[in-house]
Amino acid sequence: MTILNVGSINWDRVLRVPRFPEPGETMQALSVTVGLGGKGLNQTVAIHRAGGAVRQVGAIGAGDHAIGPALAALAIDDTSVVAVENVETGSATIFVDQSGENLIVIDPGANACVPDEAVAAAVAAALPGDWLLFQNETNQSATCARLARNRGMKVAYSAAPFVAGTVVPLLGDVDLLSVNAVELEQLRAALGGTTLPPELALLVTRGSEGAEYIAGGETVAVGAHRVPVVDTTGAGDVFLGAFLAGIDRGEPPRIAMDFANAAAALQVGRPGATDAIPTETEIRRFLAAHAL
Repeated sequence: MTILNVGSINWDRVLRVPRFPEPGETMQALSVTVGLGGKGLNQTVAIHRAGGAVRQVGAIGAGDHAIGPALAALAIDDTSVVAVENVETGSATIFVDQSGENLIVIDPGANACVPDEAVAAAVAAALPGDWLLFQNETNQSATCARLARNRGMKVAYSAAPFVAGTVVPLLGDVDLLSVNAVELEQLRAALGGTTLPPELALLVTRGSEGAEYIAGGETVAVGAHRVPVVDTTGAGDVFLGAFLAGIDRGEPPRIAMDFANAAAALQVGRPGATDAIPTETEIRRFLAAHAL
């Protein structure tokens, strides 16, 4: 099967700082790096490196001559990525402190201009039973979920950045909802006591506390591996991507959760986002050496 990911593509500018600056404070960075990122692309690369079949759908700035070779170097299927005129490729400015925590500010750029026809064509080429994955970093959330449902696809929704007015109306079109602990509380507040659809599976990542998968009245929980933390950027994206790769190839949720947990542990031990995402071989080697 194939996972179609309608998602953001960013240039990430990462500034490592001794601590986060106070309001009005000017601070010199310890180091600065620039690389590819975005929740969508991070998840695509995580799926691909975890052994899953995935195609990225999205948009970049037509005047960005550096991003084509950079995407090609990732060896992902980017045939449904469209160059859009008069906008820049999306970008994120990321501050990472010495504990590995981060603060992120995003400029959506071309991610807010993904053409309807690009999404429609990609969904039309998918097969019933394939997965569609999407996030809230493009303009296509409602459109792609509806198209995928009509095509008979399974739908996974990474509901971040969390916007209640966007997330709640889409829940009926989603098979798997992925949120972190903060987003889960925001969702509960937005629902105001209303329960989630009973057929909806829920993947909750909780950082250093681990993660849980809730479906059909049963919960599969994993505790996070205790590893040195260098950078938490993209850890949740890697967890979801590796989990979905496992589910798509028919693994039981427990096996997919253990696999994703190992992938996230490797991710936080490295600097950066996309460049730090581990391969399937690395994940399985880590699992063999660090059984919980």
